[in-house]
Amino acid sequence: MKQLRLVLTLAALGLCTLRAQRDPEPIPDFSNLDEFIYEPKTTLSFGMRSLSGGKASFSGQATIRGTENPGSATDVNIARGYHDGDVAPDSRIIDVERNEDGTPKFDADGFTIPIPIVPDGKTNGWRYFYPRQAEESPGFIALHTYSATITDKSSRSQNGKGSVGMELAVSRDMGKLFNTRLSWSLSAGMTINDIAASTSGKVQADLVKLTDLYSLNGVAAPTAPYDSQSPPTQIVAVVDVDGNPVFNEDGTPQQLSVADAPILLASSPTSRTTSTTTDATSVTTRSRLKGAYYTFRAGPTLWLPISNRFRASISVGATLIYAGATYTVNHAYQPETGVEIFDEVTGDDTRVLPGYYADATMQFDITPRTGIYAGAILQGAGDYKQTLTTATANYSSKVEFGHQNGFRAGMTVKF
Repeated sequence: MKQLRLVLTLAALGLCTLRAQRDPEPIPDFSNLDEFIYEPKTTLSFGMRSLSGGKASFSGQATIRGTENPGSATDVNIARGYHDGDVAPDSRIIDVERNEDGTPKFDADGFTIPIPIVPDGKTNGWRYFYPRQAEESPGFIALHTYSATITDKSSRSQNGKGSVGMELAVSRDMGKLFNTRLSWSLSAGMTINDIAASTSGKVQADLVKLTDLYSLNGVAAPTAPYDSQSPPTQIVAVVDVDGNPVFNEDGTPQQLSVADAPILLASSPTSRTTSTTTDATSVTTRSRLKGAYYTFRAGPTLWLPISNRFRASISVGATLIYAGATYTVNHAYQPETGVEIFDEVTGDDTRVLPGYYADATMQFDITPRTGIYAGAILQGAGDYKQTLTTATANYSSKVEFGHQNGFRAGMTVKF
């Protein structure tokens, strides 16, 4: 056994000696290591893109009227609404219904049951607001309703406001161009910008005025504004049975606030007339568009190195604009009496428009993988129309993206 161990030990020593006597293995050559370093081919750009707004034009017609209802001129003792007052059914009573013992009767809701007077063509419920209503026809109160039909067919245009939007783009380096210093890449990007345009002005319109004259039955017109349900009050002195003034404990004379008796008005109009005039000062129309549009673009980019860190590029290609906006038109009519009559219509729409773009950019490489850029933009697309149609209005707008220019700037990262 010992002899076997000795043989094995000597054999191992012999193998180690032979191993040591062999030539050493060569050291690897790392001189061509640069050939295996990855060179970034993709560039991500993000920043801002400022563009001039598209041109917008607005046109259309509409009818503006109040919500009042004067009713038929021949109906009697009905509720009538006007732009500068109203007339209510007569509420005068001679008494309330009573039981056999003389106590008042009550309805299911706990109210007394009135006995109205015999209709006499008059009412104690009415209002008017402006002095000229009593001056228009002495002895009468003139109550009116108004409407206006816009007949202006002209179109009003405005260049939309420019906006600064977000830009995101990616490009792929495609190598040298014809073995020159020039290189080229394929680029694609997206931008979002605002749509904002509005116009406002006086428009020509046909103005229709309905006039109902109500008789005061020989009584002088009360001072406007007047509400027969809240008639003017007078301060009168309190007197005793002998007509002598009554005084308070502090020596001041006692006084009472006494309401005037309501003035009665004819419950239906004595006459009704309708007149139409045309002017370009009473109606104001304001149109506005507010929304946003996405610009998707793709095309080749040509690069020219200027120095180790400065490069210039020109990019051209196709765009696709996805635009969406809210179109609102409000119109206001200021009649002879009463407050302004106001109405508004609004609607939304979206469109897709093809177009083109061209960018000229200067880039400064801060590091081999990062840089900053700035440049000029030119792009164009088609136009689209947006309409608003209701029972009383028909408006249209046109937005043109034909010639837009602007500025772009941001950062780049290669990976």
